[in-house]
Amino acid sequence: MVNHIHKHQIPHEKIHLIFGCRLFDDSLYEAELKALEKEHLHFYHYPCFSREANVPEGKYKGYVHQVYEDIIAKTKAKSENLPPAHFYLCGWKNMVDEAKQRIVALGYDKKDIHLELYG
Repeated sequence: MVNHIHKHQIPHEKIHLIFGCRLFDDSLYEAELKALEKEHLHFYHYPCFSREANVPEGKYKGYVHQVYEDIIAKTKAKSENLPPAHFYLCGWKNMVDEAKQRIVALGYDKKDIHLELYG
């Protein structure tokens, strides 16, 4: 999707891709996502690992929820307004359901949330 957006010059401000999995060995597309982050202005990749003991700098320990909540909080602190956003959630039903609840609780409308479930 990121390549498509850039190839077709689809207007956007920022893209934050938060990729969560349990272990480093479970991570998909790590090298490709790092390369995209270097190639494309305003594309940010946040790898999160919920079950790794020692997570190196530049990666996140825990679940994806804390990462998007931190991004929103930092952006909101600069302008005092909830930043406009669209959310594309993909993953296991429990994670997606929790993310949807948390995003709505932050003040976003359900129509700003797009879902793809697996499992």
